[in-house]
Amino acid sequence: MKFLPKWSARKRARAAAKRLGADPSPENYVTLAREHVVAGDLMEVLRVCSEGLELHPGHAELTRVADRARSLQLDSRVQSLGDELALAPRPALWRELCDVLLECGKLQRAEEAAQDWHDASTDTEAVYYLARCRAELFFDSRRAGDGRKAWEYSKSAVQDMPGDTRPLELQYELARSCGAWGEARTAVAKLLELSPGNPELEVRFRNAAARAHGSRSIVRALAEVEQTGRFVDDRPEEASAQANVAVRPLLQSLGRDPEVRAAIFQRGGTALVQGLHGATADRTARSVREVVQCSRASARRMALGRPLEICLEGDFGTLLLSPGELGAAAVWSRGRATRQHMAALQGISGAAGAAAGGLA
Repeated sequence: MKFLPKWSARKRARAAAKRLGADPSPENYVTLAREHVVAGDLMEVLRVCSEGLELHPGHAELTRVADRARSLQLDSRVQSLGDELALAPRPALWRELCDVLLECGKLQRAEEAAQDWHDASTDTEAVYYLARCRAELFFDSRRAGDGRKAWEYSKSAVQDMPGDTRPLELQYELARSCGAWGEARTAVAKLLELSPGNPELEVRFRNAAARAHGSRSIVRALAEVEQTGRFVDDRPEEASAQANVAVRPLLQSLGRDPEVRAAIFQRGGTALVQGLHGATADRTARSVREVVQCSRASARRMALGRPLEICLEGDFGTLLLSPGELGAAAVWSRGRATRQHMAALQGISGAAGAAAGGLA
């Protein structure tokens, strides 16, 4: 019977609260939050974590528990919205469902919900959410195809939703992020027509107009993002410093392991390879990039989230990959990969600490 574990958890929560009153340490906050998890009281989990983080800002475990509780809370709301939509579908519910799924980072499911909304009604707002979903996929994957689709949807939304600033804001963000300043200027000009005299928009317009001469078209700019793996706000000089100063020594350290055949770092169209040379190194780097892209695409289609670790095993040995914020790192070893290999790859790719486990 379920009420017995919950009753026991509430009893333990009271004891944990007394210990917390005597010693407000981060460990005692985590213990109390976990007891509320077992009791199924997510609001109390978030309250305890919020209180604890005010006293202990940035504490890793408290932050992790709070993030997981917030995710579970959003998952519960998604289920409720699905039930309500099955009973009485209406735009407000579709809108909230898409917003919650986007907030959860479940981009594939959000796009499917927006498509269902579009298919089930004549509400033009569904097209705007299709554009948002594709834009988020583009910002996550840097794939030009996602960006082009987002741009097409946003153009339809602008046409079908006159007076609504959201499609224009999305167009501006897409164009600005990849350096298509002509399209960015056009989007801001239309926003200014809707909000004349807005000082923030005027600053945006002046900035876009100053950079629009000779700038790339949106199609070319999206393709360049896919090729380089960088947006306008990314700093190439910092990425170069990361590769030359930090990444290369780490790859060399991996390469000194006698079991390692090759260590690779891939970002956009740039690759560093340790252990292989010439055409073999180029071919291996391209293969690593393709494996990462296919894995991300498959994970999106299956609504699995973002791949944090990829492992391939066979007669060739083991290929271990870590896609992260800085790029994709990989090690090809003769035998089985080790935990030390994965830790090193996560440090290189910027994925260290990204994987989140359960609450307890």
